Amino acid sequence: MPISQNTTESTPDEMITLDSIDNSTHFHEKLAKPVYIDGAWILPFVQGGKGVGATNGINAGAWAAENAAGTIAAIGAAIGYDENGRELSYTYAGRSRHKRHEEMIALSIQGCILQCHTAYKIAAGKGRIRINFLKMAGGAMRIMRGMLVGTRLPGGSNMIDAVTMGAGLPTEEDAQICADEGVFLDPIISSTMAMKVLLKRTFRKWSGRYDEVIGAVVYEDPWLAGGHNGITSRENPNEPKDPYERVKALRVIMNDNGMENVAIIMAGGVWYLRDWQSWLDNAEIGPIAFQIGTRDLLTRESPVVDEWKHLLLSMKKGDVALNKFSPTGFYSSAHYNGMIRELFERSARQVDFVSEPDDNMSERVDGPGVPARGYWVNMQDRKKIDGWIGEGFNTPLRTPDDTLVFVNPDKAREIKSHKTECVGCLVTCNLSAWSQNPEVKYTTGRLPDPRLHCIRKGLLGAIKGNDLDNQLIFAGHNAYIAGEDPFYRAENGNVFIPTVKQFIARLMTGD
Repeated sequence: MPISQNTTESTPDEMITLDSIDNSTHFHEKLAKPVYIDGAWILPFVQGGKGVGATNGINAGAWAAENAAGTIAAIGAAIGYDENGRELSYTYAGRSRHKRHEEMIALSIQGCILQCHTAYKIAAGKGRIRINFLKMAGGAMRIMRGMLVGTRLPGGSNMIDAVTMGAGLPTEEDAQICADEGVFLDPIISSTMAMKVLLKRTFRKWSGRYDEVIGAVVYEDPWLAGGHNGITSRENPNEPKDPYERVKALRVIMNDNGMENVAIIMAGGVWYLRDWQSWLDNAEIGPIAFQIGTRDLLTRESPVVDEWKHLLLSMKKGDVALNKFSPTGFYSSAHYNGMIRELFERSARQVDFVSEPDDNMSERVDGPGVPARGYWVNMQDRKKIDGWIGEGFNTPLRTPDDTLVFVNPDKAREIKSHKTECVGCLVTCNLSAWSQNPEVKYTTGRLPDPRLHCIRKGLLGAIKGNDLDNQLIFAGHNAYIAGEDPFYRAENGNVFIPTVKQFIARLMTGD
Protein backbone atom coordinates (compact mmCIF):
# COMPACT_ATOMS: atom_id res chain seq x y z
CA MET A 1 0.00 0.00 0.00
CA PRO A 2 1.60 3.32 -1.04
CA ILE A 3 2.11 5.77 1.79
CA SER A 4 1.27 9.34 0.89
CA GLN A 5 3.41 12.06 2.45
CA ASN A 6 0.24 14.17 2.58
CA THR A 7 -1.70 12.70 5.48
CA THR A 8 -4.26 15.50 5.36
CA GLU A 9 -5.68 14.12 2.11
CA SER A 10 -8.43 12.18 3.84
CA THR A 11 -12.06 11.23 3.70
CA PRO A 12 -14.32 14.21 4.55
CA ASP A 13 -15.92 14.21 7.99
CA GLU A 14 -19.40 13.80 6.58
CA MET A 15 -18.50 10.41 5.12
CA ILE A 16 -17.96 8.91 8.59
CA THR A 17 -20.39 10.20 11.18
CA LEU A 18 -22.30 8.74 14.08
CA ASP A 19 -25.47 9.14 12.03
CA SER A 20 -24.16 6.73 9.42
CA ILE A 21 -23.75 3.92 11.95
CA ASP A 22 -26.49 1.35 12.42
CA ASN A 23 -27.86 2.37 15.81
CA SER A 24 -30.12 -0.68 15.95
CA THR A 25 -27.33 -3.15 16.66
CA HIS A 26 -27.15 -4.43 20.20
CA PHE A 27 -23.39 -4.04 20.26
CA HIS A 28 -23.57 -0.38 19.26
CA GLU A 29 -26.13 0.22 21.98
CA LYS A 30 -23.67 -1.19 24.51
CA LEU A 31 -20.83 0.98 23.21
CA ALA A 32 -23.05 4.05 23.18
CA LYS A 33 -24.05 3.48 26.81
CA PRO A 34 -22.37 6.21 28.91
CA VAL A 35 -19.99 5.34 31.74
CA TYR A 36 -19.53 7.52 34.82
CA ILE A 37 -15.88 8.63 34.79
CA ASP A 38 -14.31 11.55 36.65
CA GLY A 39 -17.65 13.01 37.65
CA ALA A 40 -19.56 12.82 34.35
CA TRP A 41 -21.38 10.37 32.07
CA ILE A 42 -19.29 9.97 28.93
CA LEU A 43 -18.66 7.49 26.14
CA PRO A 44 -16.48 4.54 27.24
CA PHE A 45 -13.50 5.78 25.22
CA VAL A 46 -10.40 7.18 26.91
CA GLN A 47 -7.36 8.63 25.20
CA GLY A 48 -4.06 7.14 26.31
CA GLY A 49 -1.92 9.74 28.07
CA LYS A 50 1.59 8.89 26.89
CA GLY A 51 4.34 11.45 27.53
CA VAL A 52 6.81 14.03 26.16
CA GLY A 53 4.29 15.78 23.96
CA ALA A 54 2.79 12.66 22.34
CA THR A 55 -0.60 13.99 23.41
CA ASN A 56 -1.37 17.67 23.90
CA GLY A 57 -4.20 20.10 24.49
CA ILE A 58 -5.34 20.01 20.89
CA ASN A 59 -6.01 16.30 20.57
CA ALA A 60 -7.08 15.85 24.20
CA GLY A 61 -9.61 18.64 23.71
CA ALA A 62 -10.83 16.98 20.51
CA TRP A 63 -11.51 13.73 22.40
CA ALA A 64 -13.40 15.57 25.13
CA ALA A 65 -15.43 17.47 22.51
CA GLU A 66 -16.78 14.08 21.35
CA ASN A 67 -17.97 13.38 24.92
CA ALA A 68 -15.06 11.02 25.52
CA ALA A 69 -12.05 11.45 27.84
CA GLY A 70 -9.03 13.30 26.49
CA THR A 71 -5.68 12.99 28.21
CA ILE A 72 -2.83 15.49 28.09
CA ALA A 73 0.75 14.29 28.54
CA ALA A 74 2.17 16.33 31.41
CA ILE A 75 5.73 15.15 30.94
CA GLY A 76 7.50 17.40 28.47
CA ALA A 77 4.33 19.39 27.75
CA ALA A 78 5.05 21.77 24.88
CA ILE A 79 5.58 25.44 25.75
CA GLY A 80 4.87 26.46 22.14
CA TYR A 81 5.27 25.50 18.49
CA ASP A 82 7.36 26.67 15.54
CA GLU A 83 6.09 27.78 12.13
CA ASN A 84 5.85 24.13 11.04
CA GLY A 85 3.74 23.19 14.04
CA ARG A 86 6.53 21.25 15.75
CA GLU A 87 7.16 21.60 19.46
CA LEU A 88 9.63 24.15 20.76
CA SER A 89 12.40 22.47 22.74
CA TYR A 90 13.09 23.28 26.35
CA THR A 91 16.37 25.20 26.57
CA TYR A 92 18.61 25.19 29.63
CA ALA A 93 21.12 27.76 30.87
CA GLY A 94 22.06 26.07 34.16
CA ARG A 95 25.53 24.57 34.38
CA SER A 96 24.66 22.03 37.08
CA ARG A 97 22.15 19.21 36.92
CA HIS A 98 20.24 20.68 39.85
CA LYS A 99 19.89 24.08 38.18
CA ARG A 100 18.71 22.46 34.94
CA HIS A 101 16.28 20.36 36.98
CA GLU A 102 14.74 23.54 38.41
CA GLU A 103 14.49 25.02 34.91
CA MET A 104 12.83 21.83 33.69
CA ILE A 105 10.18 22.04 36.42
CA ALA A 106 9.38 25.68 35.62
CA LEU A 107 9.13 24.95 31.88
CA SER A 108 6.98 21.88 32.53
CA ILE A 109 4.49 23.88 34.60
CA GLN A 110 4.35 26.49 31.83
CA GLY A 111 3.75 23.80 29.20
CA CYS A 112 1.10 21.99 31.25
CA ILE A 113 -0.86 25.19 31.83
CA LEU A 114 -0.74 26.05 28.12
CA GLN A 115 -1.95 22.61 27.08
CA CYS A 116 -4.73 22.58 29.71
CA HIS A 117 -6.01 25.97 28.55
CA THR A 118 -6.01 24.70 24.95
CA ALA A 119 -7.90 21.51 25.78
CA TYR A 120 -10.42 23.35 27.95
CA LYS A 121 -11.24 25.77 25.14
CA ILE A 122 -11.64 23.03 22.51
CA ALA A 123 -13.71 20.74 24.76
CA ALA A 124 -16.25 23.53 25.36
CA GLY A 125 -17.61 21.86 28.48
CA LYS A 126 -18.02 18.39 26.95
CA GLY A 127 -16.43 15.11 27.99
CA ARG A 128 -13.58 14.95 30.48
CA ILE A 129 -10.08 16.42 30.40
CA ARG A 130 -7.37 14.49 32.19
CA ILE A 131 -3.62 15.01 32.51
CA ASN A 132 -1.16 12.15 32.80
CA PHE A 133 1.86 12.18 35.11
CA LEU A 134 4.72 9.72 35.31
CA LYS A 135 5.25 9.24 39.04
CA MET A 136 8.94 8.64 38.37
CA ALA A 137 9.25 11.99 36.57
CA GLY A 138 11.50 14.52 38.24
CA GLY A 139 9.57 17.13 40.20
CA ALA A 140 6.23 15.49 39.30
CA MET A 141 4.48 16.61 42.49
CA ARG A 142 5.69 20.20 42.15
CA ILE A 143 4.69 20.29 38.48
CA MET A 144 1.26 18.87 39.31
CA ARG A 145 0.68 21.41 42.06
CA GLY A 146 1.82 24.33 39.87
CA MET A 147 -0.32 23.15 36.97
CA LEU A 148 -3.44 22.78 39.12
CA VAL A 149 -2.98 26.25 40.60
CA GLY A 150 -2.50 27.71 37.12
CA THR A 151 -5.67 26.11 35.76
CA ARG A 152 -8.11 27.11 38.50
CA LEU A 153 -11.39 28.62 37.38
CA PRO A 154 -13.50 31.25 39.14
CA GLY A 155 -15.58 29.59 41.82
CA GLY A 156 -12.95 27.01 42.74
CA SER A 157 -13.36 24.47 39.94
CA ASN A 158 -10.57 23.52 37.55
CA MET A 159 -10.05 23.20 33.81
CA ILE A 160 -8.85 19.66 34.49
CA ASP A 161 -11.20 16.94 35.70
CA ALA A 162 -8.62 14.35 36.71
CA VAL A 163 -4.95 13.57 37.13
CA THR A 164 -3.82 10.11 36.08
CA MET A 165 -0.60 8.71 37.46
CA GLY A 166 1.44 5.64 36.61
CA ALA A 167 4.99 4.24 36.44
CA GLY A 168 4.98 4.30 40.22
CA LEU A 169 2.12 4.46 42.68
CA PRO A 170 0.70 7.85 43.72
CA THR A 171 1.19 8.80 47.35
CA GLU A 172 -1.26 10.10 49.94
CA GLU A 173 0.18 13.57 49.36
CA ASP A 174 -0.60 13.30 45.63
CA ALA A 175 -4.18 12.36 46.49
CA GLN A 176 -4.50 15.25 48.95
CA ILE A 177 -3.22 17.78 46.40
CA CYS A 178 -5.85 16.62 43.92
CA ALA A 179 -8.58 16.62 46.56
CA ASP A 180 -7.65 20.15 47.64
CA GLU A 181 -7.93 21.32 44.02
CA GLY A 182 -11.21 19.50 43.39
CA VAL A 183 -9.94 17.06 40.75
CA PHE A 184 -9.94 13.27 40.75
CA LEU A 185 -6.79 11.18 41.01
CA ASP A 186 -7.06 8.11 38.77
CA PRO A 187 -4.33 5.59 39.56
CA ILE A 188 -2.77 3.52 36.77
CA ILE A 189 -2.09 0.01 38.05
CA SER A 190 -1.20 -3.39 36.61
CA SER A 191 -2.07 -5.78 39.43
CA THR A 192 -4.45 -6.40 42.31
CA MET A 193 -1.48 -6.10 44.64
CA ALA A 194 -1.03 -2.49 43.58
CA MET A 195 -4.72 -1.78 44.19
CA LYS A 196 -4.52 -3.20 47.71
CA VAL A 197 -1.49 -1.01 48.49
CA LEU A 198 -3.26 2.09 47.16
CA LEU A 199 -6.36 1.52 49.27
CA LYS A 200 -4.30 0.87 52.37
CA ARG A 201 -1.81 3.72 52.00
CA THR A 202 -2.63 6.34 49.39
CA PHE A 203 -6.40 6.58 49.80
CA ARG A 204 -6.81 5.51 53.44
CA LYS A 205 -8.29 8.90 54.39
CA TRP A 206 -11.15 8.22 52.00
CA SER A 207 -11.91 4.67 53.19
CA GLY A 208 -15.57 3.97 52.50
CA ARG A 209 -15.87 6.98 50.22
CA TYR A 210 -13.18 6.34 47.61
CA ASP A 211 -15.36 7.70 44.83
CA GLU A 212 -14.84 11.20 46.25
CA VAL A 213 -11.23 11.18 45.02
CA ILE A 214 -10.95 8.26 42.56
CA GLY A 215 -12.79 8.98 39.31
CA ALA A 216 -11.73 5.70 37.65
CA VAL A 217 -9.06 3.02 37.98
CA VAL A 218 -6.87 2.42 34.94
CA TYR A 219 -5.80 -1.20 34.54
CA GLU A 220 -2.76 -1.10 32.25
CA ASP A 221 -1.91 -4.59 31.08
CA PRO A 222 1.84 -5.12 31.52
CA TRP A 223 2.15 -7.46 28.53
CA LEU A 224 0.05 -5.49 26.05
CA ALA A 225 0.47 -1.78 26.77
CA GLY A 226 3.08 0.49 25.26
CA GLY A 227 5.48 2.58 27.31
CA HIS A 228 6.34 1.62 30.87
CA ASN A 229 4.90 -1.66 32.11
CA GLY A 230 4.07 -2.65 35.67
CA ILE A 231 5.44 -6.18 35.72
CA THR A 232 6.17 -7.09 39.34
CA SER A 233 9.06 -9.14 40.64
CA ARG A 234 6.61 -12.02 41.18
CA GLU A 235 5.62 -12.12 37.52
CA ASN A 236 7.44 -13.58 34.54
CA PRO A 237 7.79 -11.02 31.73
CA ASN A 238 7.81 -13.89 29.24
CA GLU A 239 4.51 -15.39 30.44
CA PRO A 240 1.59 -13.06 29.65
CA LYS A 241 -1.51 -13.41 31.82
CA ASP A 242 -5.14 -13.17 30.71
CA PRO A 243 -6.28 -9.56 31.20
CA TYR A 244 -9.88 -10.66 31.76
CA GLU A 245 -8.98 -12.71 34.81
CA ARG A 246 -6.82 -9.92 36.21
CA VAL A 247 -9.51 -7.29 35.73
CA LYS A 248 -12.14 -9.60 37.19
CA ALA A 249 -9.97 -10.02 40.29
CA LEU A 250 -9.49 -6.25 40.44
CA ARG A 251 -13.26 -5.74 40.37
CA VAL A 252 -13.69 -8.12 43.33
CA ILE A 253 -11.30 -6.00 45.42
CA MET A 254 -13.01 -2.80 44.36
CA ASN A 255 -16.48 -4.15 45.13
CA ASP A 256 -15.31 -5.37 48.53
CA ASN A 257 -14.30 -1.78 49.26
CA GLY A 258 -17.53 -0.11 48.16
CA MET A 259 -16.29 0.83 44.67
CA GLU A 260 -18.96 -1.00 42.66
CA ASN A 261 -19.74 2.15 40.67
CA VAL A 262 -16.14 3.22 40.02
CA ALA A 263 -15.24 2.41 36.42
CA ILE A 264 -12.24 0.36 35.39
CA ILE A 265 -10.46 1.60 32.27
CA MET A 266 -8.88 -1.26 30.32
CA ALA A 267 -5.57 -0.08 28.82
CA GLY A 268 -3.24 -2.07 26.60
CA GLY A 269 -3.99 -4.15 23.54
CA VAL A 270 -7.24 -2.34 22.71
CA TRP A 271 -7.69 -1.97 18.96
CA TYR A 272 -11.00 -3.34 17.64
CA LEU A 273 -13.63 -2.94 20.33
CA ARG A 274 -15.57 -5.86 18.85
CA ASP A 275 -12.86 -8.03 20.42
CA TRP A 276 -14.01 -6.83 23.85
CA GLN A 277 -17.76 -7.36 23.49
CA SER A 278 -17.92 -9.86 26.34
CA TRP A 279 -16.64 -7.19 28.75
CA LEU A 280 -19.67 -4.95 28.24
CA ASP A 281 -22.63 -5.28 30.61
CA ASN A 282 -20.67 -7.99 32.40
CA ALA A 283 -21.26 -8.26 36.15
CA GLU A 284 -17.80 -9.75 36.68
CA ILE A 285 -16.18 -6.68 35.12
CA GLY A 286 -18.61 -3.97 36.17
CA PRO A 287 -18.49 -0.43 34.72
CA ILE A 288 -15.83 -0.53 32.00
CA ALA A 289 -14.22 1.85 29.52
CA PHE A 290 -11.39 1.34 27.07
CA GLN A 291 -8.18 3.33 26.76
CA ILE A 292 -6.71 3.76 23.29
CA GLY A 293 -3.05 4.78 23.24
CA THR A 294 -1.15 3.64 20.16
CA ARG A 295 -4.12 3.98 17.82
CA ASP A 296 -4.71 7.54 19.00
CA LEU A 297 -1.45 8.53 17.30
CA LEU A 298 -3.12 7.93 13.94
CA THR A 299 -5.35 11.00 13.99
CA ARG A 300 -4.94 14.39 12.35
CA GLU A 301 -4.94 16.15 15.71
CA SER A 302 -2.14 13.92 17.05
CA PRO A 303 1.02 16.02 17.52
CA VAL A 304 3.42 13.27 16.42
CA VAL A 305 5.09 13.82 13.06
CA ASP A 306 3.92 12.14 9.85
CA GLU A 307 7.05 10.00 9.86
CA TRP A 308 5.91 8.42 13.14
CA LYS A 309 2.43 7.75 11.77
CA HIS A 310 3.91 6.14 8.67
CA LEU A 311 6.13 4.01 10.88
CA LEU A 312 3.12 2.69 12.79
CA LEU A 313 1.43 1.75 9.52
CA SER A 314 4.50 -0.25 8.47
CA MET A 315 4.96 -2.28 11.67
CA LYS A 316 4.71 -6.06 11.62
CA LYS A 317 3.71 -8.46 14.37
CA GLY A 318 6.57 -8.80 16.83
CA ASP A 319 8.03 -5.38 16.04
CA VAL A 320 7.35 -4.17 19.61
CA ALA A 321 9.80 -5.46 22.21
CA LEU A 322 9.35 -5.73 25.96
CA ASN A 323 12.64 -4.65 27.49
CA LYS A 324 14.26 -3.32 30.64
CA PHE A 325 16.44 -0.57 29.21
CA SER A 326 14.52 2.32 30.79
CA PRO A 327 16.55 4.28 33.37
CA THR A 328 13.47 4.19 35.62
CA GLY A 329 14.02 0.50 36.37
CA PHE A 330 10.62 -0.42 34.92
CA TYR A 331 10.03 -2.73 32.00
CA SER A 332 8.81 -0.91 28.90
CA SER A 333 7.50 -1.76 25.44
CA ALA A 334 8.93 0.02 22.42
CA HIS A 335 9.37 -0.41 18.68
CA TYR A 336 12.23 -2.82 18.02
CA ASN A 337 14.20 -0.35 15.92
CA GLY A 338 17.92 0.32 15.59
CA MET A 339 18.10 1.94 19.01
CA ILE A 340 16.49 -0.95 20.91
CA ARG A 341 18.37 -3.52 18.85
CA GLU A 342 21.68 -1.83 19.73
CA LEU A 343 20.76 -1.92 23.43
CA PHE A 344 20.07 -5.67 23.28
CA GLU A 345 23.36 -6.20 21.42
CA ARG A 346 25.21 -3.98 23.90
CA SER A 347 23.98 -6.00 26.87
CA ALA A 348 25.02 -9.20 25.10
CA ARG A 349 28.61 -7.89 25.01
CA GLN A 350 28.89 -8.21 28.77
CA VAL A 351 31.13 -10.21 31.09
CA ASP A 352 31.79 -10.51 34.82
CA PHE A 353 35.04 -9.06 36.14
CA VAL A 354 37.06 -8.55 39.31
CA SER A 355 39.54 -5.85 40.26
CA GLU A 356 42.12 -8.29 41.64
CA PRO A 357 43.09 -11.53 39.86
CA ASP A 358 42.43 -14.98 41.31
CA ASP A 359 42.73 -18.57 40.11
CA ASN A 360 39.60 -18.26 37.95
CA MET A 361 39.69 -14.61 36.90
CA SER A 362 43.25 -14.45 35.71
CA GLU A 363 43.01 -12.72 32.30
CA ARG A 364 43.78 -9.01 32.30
CA VAL A 365 41.61 -6.50 30.42
CA ASP A 366 43.02 -3.13 29.41
CA GLY A 367 41.53 -0.36 27.36
CA PRO A 368 40.28 3.24 27.46
CA GLY A 369 39.18 4.25 30.94
CA VAL A 370 40.44 1.05 32.60
CA PRO A 371 42.30 1.65 35.91
CA ALA A 372 46.03 1.07 35.91
CA ARG A 373 45.61 -2.19 37.82
CA GLY A 374 43.30 -3.42 35.08
CA TYR A 375 40.18 -5.56 35.16
CA TRP A 376 40.35 -9.34 35.31
CA VAL A 377 38.10 -11.91 33.63
CA ASN A 378 38.13 -15.66 33.06
CA MET A 379 39.73 -17.28 30.03
CA GLN A 380 36.44 -18.06 28.26
CA ASP A 381 35.28 -14.45 28.49
CA ARG A 382 38.72 -13.24 27.38
CA LYS A 383 38.13 -14.98 24.03
CA LYS A 384 34.74 -13.22 23.67
CA ILE A 385 36.37 -9.88 24.44
CA ASP A 386 39.04 -10.42 21.81
CA GLY A 387 36.30 -11.00 19.26
CA TRP A 388 34.42 -7.83 20.29
CA ILE A 389 37.61 -5.78 20.14
CA GLY A 390 38.19 -7.11 16.64
CA GLU A 391 34.75 -5.76 15.69
CA GLY A 392 35.59 -2.29 17.04
CA PHE A 393 34.00 -2.62 20.49
CA ASN A 394 37.22 -1.90 22.34
CA THR A 395 35.95 0.31 25.17
CA PRO A 396 34.84 -1.46 28.38
CA LEU A 397 32.38 0.35 30.63
CA ARG A 398 31.71 -0.77 34.17
CA THR A 399 28.14 -1.46 35.31
CA PRO A 400 26.70 -1.34 38.86
CA ASP A 401 26.50 -5.17 38.76
CA ASP A 402 30.29 -5.67 38.53
CA THR A 403 30.19 -6.49 34.85
CA LEU A 404 31.80 -4.86 31.84
CA VAL A 405 29.99 -3.97 28.63
CA PHE A 406 31.99 -3.35 25.50
CA VAL A 407 31.14 -0.50 23.14
CA ASN A 408 32.93 1.48 20.45
CA PRO A 409 34.53 4.83 21.37
CA ASP A 410 31.72 6.93 19.84
CA LYS A 411 29.07 5.09 21.84
CA ALA A 412 31.16 5.42 25.00
CA ARG A 413 31.31 9.20 24.55
CA GLU A 414 27.55 9.32 23.93
CA ILE A 415 26.80 7.30 27.07
CA LYS A 416 29.04 9.51 29.21
CA SER A 417 27.41 12.65 27.78
CA HIS A 418 24.08 11.58 29.26
CA LYS A 419 25.44 12.39 32.71
CA THR A 420 26.97 15.75 31.81
CA GLU A 421 23.82 16.84 29.93
CA CYS A 422 21.31 15.43 32.45
CA VAL A 423 18.43 17.76 33.38
CA GLY A 424 17.02 15.59 36.17
CA CYS A 425 13.93 14.51 34.26
CA LEU A 426 13.44 11.55 36.64
CA VAL A 427 13.22 11.24 40.42
CA THR A 428 16.24 8.97 40.15
CA CYS A 429 18.01 7.96 36.95
CA ASN A 430 19.96 4.73 36.76
CA LEU A 431 21.74 5.93 33.62
CA SER A 432 23.14 9.22 34.92
CA ALA A 433 23.06 8.44 38.68
CA TRP A 434 20.93 11.58 39.19
CA SER A 435 18.69 11.95 42.24
CA GLN A 436 16.41 14.90 42.92
CA ASN A 437 17.04 14.49 46.66
CA PRO A 438 19.31 17.32 47.94
CA GLU A 439 20.09 15.33 51.10
CA VAL A 440 22.21 12.96 49.00
CA LYS A 441 23.69 15.83 46.95
CA TYR A 442 21.54 15.02 43.91
CA THR A 443 23.15 11.67 43.22
CA THR A 444 22.09 8.08 43.74
CA GLY A 445 25.58 7.19 44.92
CA ARG A 446 25.63 4.31 42.45
CA LEU A 447 27.60 3.84 39.26
CA PRO A 448 25.79 5.07 36.14
CA ASP A 449 24.49 2.06 34.21
CA PRO A 450 25.77 2.10 30.60
CA ARG A 451 23.25 -0.53 29.50
CA LEU A 452 20.34 1.92 29.56
CA HIS A 453 18.96 4.63 27.27
CA CYS A 454 18.34 8.31 27.97
CA ILE A 455 14.56 8.44 28.01
CA ARG A 456 14.42 12.21 27.60
CA LYS A 457 16.61 12.34 24.50
CA GLY A 458 14.95 9.31 22.93
CA LEU A 459 11.41 10.61 23.33
CA LEU A 460 12.27 14.16 22.30
CA GLY A 461 13.96 12.86 19.18
CA ALA A 462 10.86 10.83 18.35
CA ILE A 463 8.43 13.71 18.76
CA LYS A 464 10.60 15.82 16.46
CA GLY A 465 10.89 13.04 13.87
CA ASN A 466 14.70 12.95 13.96
CA ASP A 467 15.95 9.62 12.53
CA LEU A 468 13.20 7.48 14.08
CA ASP A 469 15.28 4.31 13.76
CA ASN A 470 17.49 5.66 16.53
CA GLN A 471 14.83 7.19 18.79
CA LEU A 472 12.58 5.79 21.50
CA ILE A 473 9.23 4.83 19.96
CA PHE A 474 6.92 3.57 22.70
CA ALA A 475 4.11 1.45 21.24
CA GLY A 476 1.58 -1.17 22.29
CA HIS A 477 2.08 -4.76 21.18
CA ASN A 478 -0.90 -4.62 18.83
CA ALA A 479 0.53 -1.69 16.84
CA TYR A 480 1.05 -3.99 13.85
CA ILE A 481 -2.72 -4.08 13.32
CA ALA A 482 -2.52 -0.53 11.94
CA GLY A 483 -1.08 -1.77 8.66
CA GLU A 484 -3.83 -4.39 8.36
CA ASP A 485 -6.73 -2.10 9.30
CA PRO A 486 -8.67 -1.04 6.17
CA PHE A 487 -9.76 2.13 7.97
CA TYR A 488 -6.40 3.72 7.24
CA ARG A 489 -6.47 3.08 3.51
CA ALA A 490 -7.95 5.74 1.25
CA GLU A 491 -9.61 4.85 -2.07
CA ASN A 492 -6.72 6.39 -4.01
CA GLY A 493 -4.27 4.02 -2.35
CA ASN A 494 -2.83 6.66 -0.05
CA VAL A 495 -2.98 6.68 3.73
CA PHE A 496 -6.19 7.90 5.36
CA ILE A 497 -5.56 9.71 8.64
CA PRO A 498 -8.89 10.47 10.36
CA THR A 499 -9.84 13.35 12.58
CA VAL A 500 -10.58 12.49 16.20
CA LYS A 501 -14.27 12.93 15.38
CA GLN A 502 -14.01 10.35 12.60
CA PHE A 503 -12.00 8.04 14.79
CA ILE A 504 -14.53 8.12 17.65
CA ALA A 505 -17.26 7.38 15.14
CA ARG A 506 -15.25 4.40 13.92
CA LEU A 507 -14.84 3.13 17.50
CA MET A 508 -18.61 3.22 17.86
CA THR A 509 -18.89 0.57 15.13
CA GLY A 510 -16.61 -1.79 17.03
CA ASP A 511 -13.90 -1.54 14.37
